[in-house]
Amino acid sequence: MQNTPIKLATLATLLIGPTALADYPATVLASNPLAYYRFEEAPGATTLVDSSGNGLDIDNSFPVGTTVIGSDGAVGSAVTFNGDGYLISPLNLDTSVGDFTIEAIIKRTAGASEGVVIANQDGDLGPGRSNLVVNGGGFVTTFSGGSTTNSGVINTGEAFDHVILTFDQSAVAEGVDPTFRFFINGAEAGTGTAIPEAANGSWVIGANKVLTTQFFNGVVDDVAIYGSRLDDPDGDGDFSDSKIGEHYKGFLSDSITVGSFSSSINYLDSGQSAELNWVVSPELSSLKLDDGTGSIDVLAQTTDCEGSIMVSPTATTTYTLIGVGALGSESLDVKITVDEAAVINSFVSSVDEASPGSNVTLFWDVTNGSSVTIDNGIGAVNPVSGSLIVPVNEETRFTLTATNSQGPVTESVTIALADASLPVAHWRVGEAAGEKNGSVLIGEGGSLFAGLFVGTPSFDTDDPAPVPGGSTASIAFDGAGSWIDVSGYDGVGGDSARTLAFWFKGDLDQPNLNATLLSWGTGATGARFDTRINTAGVNQLRTEVAGSGSNATTSIVTGEWHHCTVVFDPVLGTTIGDALFYVDGNLEALTASGGTTVNTNASNGVRIGSARTFPGRAVAGKMDDIRIYDRALSEDEILSLITPGNGQELKIIAIRQLENGNVEVDWKGAPGDYFFEYSFDLTPDSWLEISDSELILQGESMATSVDDFIAPNAENRKVFYRLRPVD
Repeated sequence: MQNTPIKLATLATLLIGPTALADYPATVLASNPLAYYRFEEAPGATTLVDSSGNGLDIDNSFPVGTTVIGSDGAVGSAVTFNGDGYLISPLNLDTSVGDFTIEAIIKRTAGASEGVVIANQDGDLGPGRSNLVVNGGGFVTTFSGGSTTNSGVINTGEAFDHVILTFDQSAVAEGVDPTFRFFINGAEAGTGTAIPEAANGSWVIGANKVLTTQFFNGVVDDVAIYGSRLDDPDGDGDFSDSKIGEHYKGFLSDSITVGSFSSSINYLDSGQSAELNWVVSPELSSLKLDDGTGSIDVLAQTTDCEGSIMVSPTATTTYTLIGVGALGSESLDVKITVDEAAVINSFVSSVDEASPGSNVTLFWDVTNGSSVTIDNGIGAVNPVSGSLIVPVNEETRFTLTATNSQGPVTESVTIALADASLPVAHWRVGEAAGEKNGSVLIGEGGSLFAGLFVGTPSFDTDDPAPVPGGSTASIAFDGAGSWIDVSGYDGVGGDSARTLAFWFKGDLDQPNLNATLLSWGTGATGARFDTRINTAGVNQLRTEVAGSGSNATTSIVTGEWHHCTVVFDPVLGTTIGDALFYVDGNLEALTASGGTTVNTNASNGVRIGSARTFPGRAVAGKMDDIRIYDRALSEDEILSLITPGNGQELKIIAIRQLENGNVEVDWKGAPGDYFFEYSFDLTPDSWLEISDSELILQGESMATSVDDFIAPNAENRKVFYRLRPVD
């Protein structure tokens, strides 16, 4: 969800600068941080002081990038990162052995790509990874233990957020969930159960631990790291001594007059009531609420920074909360709509087609709805916005109904069944209109399958793979931090059947060990699904699942094109040792057979050309015609991906009628000549010829035939079509 409420009014006084009070730093120091950086130094400072008193000063004598020290912050001065720099704290904290807390005040540059606020480097003890991240969507997250914990809160870039992330080590020992907890602006947000990896390296502020990726773009104010939990300082499981509220109130005192202002409901039918709620600085001298007809004093309704009041507007009303305090004045607006028609802003699904038994996600956004329902047994849902995962076993039409005193409005979305013979994800590479001129790998099935370039992948139009049906380009990776991220598709999860198929031409000199071709999932045992080159062997195919992996036999790094297929079928067995490997259509013997059960965590998005959970695993070479199926392909089906006609079923795959009445029929089959025929009733003797010269050329596997004879006649309301080979 979005961090609410959005600030609608401008600040009367800018809440920054040296006039800020001293409550927040004092509150931080009272909680005994291991390291505390305030960034109060002037531009050009060569040393950034550790205010904790532990002497962990940051050496800034050789600045990295265009980072600006001493810029305007929320609590005094701050540091501005411009997506190209970082700072390194000498703090040494192994987050795998005890409770810890990361606290920061951040404001991301609106629209910036994913950036790391602070991250633990490896050292020589382990892989590290504990961090605080703002992802590409603006969500505040952490990646640790091989998985992402999302706070569910967006840093909009319009204001500073006070962020606290705690880790509960005792929960690991006692098997209690959750172990990670986010607190954003004093409120508990998302939680997660990952266990941090060991590390004894320094801490990086402003970039990924490897110092080459995920540069933060925005402002970072005070940063503190603790060897205990602020939500449970003594670790006894009793939250009554939590310091979260105290720290947030210190932040409010020093930075904000009016922190938040919201309504319990944004639409009312006439005669109904809503509760207005606010969080404000403890340093206010005045707090008033204005409904447009005059203001009332609501400071008396405010206790310990929080307040509320019930309102019953008879018409649409905008309420303005105005606070005056030591930092100046500030106001926020909330609009409550009364007796206006409901509006369905959007009702969509994650995909237009789905395989039988798969899940799709429905998304909706509604204005002025008293109640919102979805049919097909779903019932009442959030009346404003939300998402819901639903199973689809047949073509299904979902209808959303938004209702209030003005009556109902509806919107529908239909999920069609996808052809089970087709892949769930397919990147033809270079075949989509305009694709070769851009920096996006366009997948079939819509925007969810779009792959964004990271680094410098490129389309090679001079060296496409020998794909049946032809190819106009391959995608080239340089092995130097270049890959493609598909953020909208997370691959196949659990122990479900799957097939990976692609063409690969590897550079003879691979710059990275464990060079990875396709990857998704997390780092927990069995939870990732990485297919890579076994550079420690003879450069054969290897698929590993965190815990173990299996190797094929034949080298695929020969400077020539090879077709590679990995098939996992739980009917044959549920460990990675039960996977089947094919190179150029030939079943490979396994030279290593892993025993780890496949239990893929379908998350993080598919990555092409490098590993999703490990740095330094980019591949050098070219790929083409990349496919992921949610079923196990047969050997004949695999051969059909390599040689036209082998195992190629004759099948109509799409029929559509044009505005002029003509009908286009898409079909696939082996190269050759075909009859195109029609029937009105499907009886054996009813088939009549439209054409006797439909053709699939050598090297191709699909064609489109046009009926401009029967279908345009208005009386022919139902027509059947078929293709058959010319004898």
